[in-house]
Amino acid sequence: MKGLPAETDFVVMGAGIAGLRAAIALAEAGRVLVLAKRETPNFKASDPKSDLAWLGDEDEIILHVQDTLDAGDGLSKAAAVKILVEEGAERIDELLAWSKGHGTKLRFEPENTRSRSRMLHTQGESTPREVLRILLEKAQSLKNIPIASFTFTTDLVCEAGRVSGISVLDDKGVPQEIACSAVLLATGGMGQLYRNTTNLETATADGVALAVRAGAEVSDMEFVQFHPTTLYMKKVPRFLLPERLRAEGALLRNIELNRFMAKYHPLGERAPRDLVSRAIVHEMEISLAKDPVVYLDVTHLNAAKVQRRFSRVYAGCMAHNLDITEDLIPVRPAAHYSVGGVRTDLNAKTNVAGLYAAGEVAATGVHGANRLASNSLLEDLVFGARGGKSMCAAEKPASRSTRQPKAAYSNGPVEPGMEELIGQIQDLMWNEVGIVRTRTGMQKAVKTLEEMAPKVAHPKTRRGYEASHLRLAASLVARSALAREESRGAHYRIDNPDHDDRKFLKHSIVRGDKVVFLP
Repeated sequence: MKGLPAETDFVVMGAGIAGLRAAIALAEAGRVLVLAKRETPNFKASDPKSDLAWLGDEDEIILHVQDTLDAGDGLSKAAAVKILVEEGAERIDELLAWSKGHGTKLRFEPENTRSRSRMLHTQGESTPREVLRILLEKAQSLKNIPIASFTFTTDLVCEAGRVSGISVLDDKGVPQEIACSAVLLATGGMGQLYRNTTNLETATADGVALAVRAGAEVSDMEFVQFHPTTLYMKKVPRFLLPERLRAEGALLRNIELNRFMAKYHPLGERAPRDLVSRAIVHEMEISLAKDPVVYLDVTHLNAAKVQRRFSRVYAGCMAHNLDITEDLIPVRPAAHYSVGGVRTDLNAKTNVAGLYAAGEVAATGVHGANRLASNSLLEDLVFGARGGKSMCAAEKPASRSTRQPKAAYSNGPVEPGMEELIGQIQDLMWNEVGIVRTRTGMQKAVKTLEEMAPKVAHPKTRRGYEASHLRLAASLVARSALAREESRGAHYRIDNPDHDDRKFLKHSIVRGDKVVFLP
């Protein structure tokens, strides 16, 4: 689009699945400005290296209430799960209708001949990629939805206790204010809190930080899901290697090439992912290697079958000169999904008037203490649509702004020390608030992050703002984790390894300087 407007009716921050689905719902009520931190994907161009970015754990999506409640470890909200499953089928049927005549490989079929459940899949390709392609084509077909790429939001503008606009840096780094009647956050996750993550470099907790600064509550921030096996090679992004590999016979070997999972769980490599992650971390620690890894081994499996069943993994690794049918795959766990986030009701409303949130940035209660692998895409679709509809009903289109935008100034050079500071945050979180946590480690993290605050108090560049957002989000995660004196779901404390249902069968909520627990 040519330049940013001074005002619009609605702003959606994020051009992923949740953001685009919300924008489509909002388009009937007014002008919707969608902001993307980077360019929108080019679905016509494809190569094995870029396709690795779409490897995930959501290629087969099954609508299951009980599995979702079980994964949530006592904290999934039944009403939210019921909405997810009931409306999930409607949203998927809607996608199929929009894609008719566009050559989609998306299929929504019975899980098996005896099941009433239906499974969404894309015939061996990335389901999230295909869903995003359909939504992007739909959004681009609607005249009320311009998408602004490379636009970074630095603040939410609040007047009389409600959000009334945003402050941004445009694609040239020039600041601007945009007035609107309401904002929906769909900024995704915060994996860049950690040294090892499957998330893109844009996952810098922007939505959480902006919301908190505007007065919004956040919930369940301590629950960060780690994927046990991600590709670990120099100068190669941490791509997820799906759990199906282990389910179909892949073995885990330590740095001495010995199998080790039998020591940790009778199911061996098929143990639950959180336990596998903890086992790998322990094996890496006791190896005393300078750059420790473990290996995923599929060399004993039929090579032709591996290439056929895991064609995208095979092609992507071959693009980095790794033949998985002959070579061991070096892996490490990595931060993958943020279960908690900005606290919302079932219609994506936060406690701040004019502010909504959907997708990974939000805490709807669907996931409880741990996410069932296939549920985040459904949550994006269902609560993105709900958020858009809720905004249509509750918010009036913005009146023409008489507010003068701030004077533009050059973004200037990169702020010195920001990359080093971000690296310090990532190492601190990985070591002290990562897969295995202790009271002393989390106390150290809370104190260190507090001491970092003055260094990011007055950011001037995009990277400076990202450092500020990461520091604030890291503090929220560390404080929430320290307050939950038990282990549950994706939160594991070696000093409190068991559940404490009497005190903590509740959701953490950060309110100012306090962390409280409520049903």
